[in-house]
Amino acid sequence: MKQEPTRSLARPLNGLSQAQFNRSLMVAALAGAVLWAASLSSAHAALPETQKQGNVEYVTGGIGLDESQSLKAAEKNYPLSLLFARKLDGKNDYTADVKVVITDAKGATILNATSGGPYMLVKLPEGEYKVSATLDGNEQTRQVSVKGNGSAHAGFEWSAKSTK
Repeated sequence: MKQEPTRSLARPLNGLSQAQFNRSLMVAALAGAVLWAASLSSAHAALPETQKQGNVEYVTGGIGLDESQSLKAAEKNYPLSLLFARKLDGKNDYTADVKVVITDAKGATILNATSGGPYMLVKLPEGEYKVSATLDGNEQTRQVSVKGNGSAHAGFEWSAKSTK
């Protein structure tokens, strides 16, 4: 007795043979799996490299949508987040190359670095700190109180000459 080949319950579309249809389904499933895996790792992949100065770890960047979204998502893991912008023609434009100096309550310098973008996330122990940010020779300072991850935020905005 001759045995009939096993048939799939799925019906081939547009005149495709069963083998062609099955192959198309496998390719589509594989492509979907690759896209799904890429979406899971994209936020982590876009986070800038962690830097270390003394006992302080920090990340800085935020140029480009992926990197800025990654830094925003990572804020909850860092006790201090800093944001830098320049006001130009009534709009805030993110800026980079800001010299940042963080000192503790005793006046000791904890961090002396330059931002690689508009965001800087810093891991600091709980305490009171002075953050000085300088752009084009113009210094601004903020007092921050760090109480845990994601607890302290400071924004800095400089005015720029109009281009109009």
